[in-house]
Amino acid sequence: MIDDLNFQHDFAHIVATLTRILGPRHLSLAEEAAQDALVKALQLWPHQGTPANASAWLIQVAKNRALDLLRRQQRLIELEPSTGDRLPAMQPEAVATAAMIAGPGDPSAAARLRNETTPPDDDQLAMMFLACHPILPREARVALTLKIVCGFGVGEIAHAFLARDDAIAQRLVRAKRQLRDADVGFELTSADYAERLDSVLDVLYLLFNEGYAAHAGDRLVRSDLCREAIRLGDLLAEAGARFCTVNGAAAVHALLALMHLQAARLPARVGDDDVLLRLADQDRSLWDASSIARGLQHLDAAAS
Repeated sequence: MIDDLNFQHDFAHIVATLTRILGPRHLSLAEEAAQDALVKALQLWPHQGTPANASAWLIQVAKNRALDLLRRQQRLIELEPSTGDRLPAMQPEAVATAAMIAGPGDPSAAARLRNETTPPDDDQLAMMFLACHPILPREARVALTLKIVCGFGVGEIAHAFLARDDAIAQRLVRAKRQLRDADVGFELTSADYAERLDSVLDVLYLLFNEGYAAHAGDRLVRSDLCREAIRLGDLLAEAGARFCTVNGAAAVHALLALMHLQAARLPARVGDDDVLLRLADQDRSLWDASSIARGLQHLDAAAS
C-alpha cells in the first residue's frame, strides 16, 4: 500500500527521468510534476492498491503532468507574450517530446522517447553532476544535491544546515536559474566527469560530515545524511569504469573508505546521556562490522 512509496528516492528518480527528457532548463517543472505524481499516489493507492509496477506508474503520471504544465506555459505565452520573459525558454522539441510520451500517439515513437533502457542510476549520476556544476557556489551545490538527487524537502535542508526555509528556497531558485541561463546539458561525458569530479566529491564529503557531526538540529548525528553520501559515492564508484581516470577512481574509493569506516562507528558515537563519546569511550561491539569490511575494500581499491 502507501508504505511502498519511498518519497525521497521516488521523487529524485522521477525528477531525473523528466530532466533527461525535457532538459535541465525545465528542472522546476520536473520537480512540480514529480510532486503531483506522488500526491496522486497518496490519494489513489490506499483505495485502489499499489500498481504492479509502481515506479513506472509514477513516471507515467509525472510525464502526463509535465505535458499539462508545458501546454499551460505555452498558452500563457501565446495569450501574453511578456509572460515568456519569466518562464524558461520554451523549446518546441520539449513540447513535442512531452506530447508523445504522455499521449497514446505512435507507440514506437513513445517507446523511443521514454528510453526505458536508460538505467535509473545513470540518470541519478547525471543529476549529481548537474547539481555540482562548477558555475554554482559551494553552498548551492550541497542544497541542490539534497533537493534533486536525494529528494529532501526545503524544510529538511534548512533544518540540517541551520538556515531559514525561505533562505534555502531562494538558494535553490538562484541555482536553478544559473543552470538554465548557462544552458547546461544533461548528458554526462567523460570530460564532464573529469572536470566536475572534485566538486562532486567535495559535496559528498560535506554532506557526510554534516551527518557525522551535525551542526544544526536536535540530533548530534544525522545518519540519514551519512547514508545518502555513501549511496551517491557508490554510484560514482560503479560509474568509474566508464568515466574515471585512474586518479579519479582512486579518489572516489578513498572517500568511500573514509565514509564507511567512519559510519561504522555511528551506532556507538552517542551515549545514553545524549553526549558524543570519544573513541576510547565507545562500545566497540556496537561498531558495524560490514561497514568496516566495505571501508577496507575501498581502501585497497584506492591504493591499487
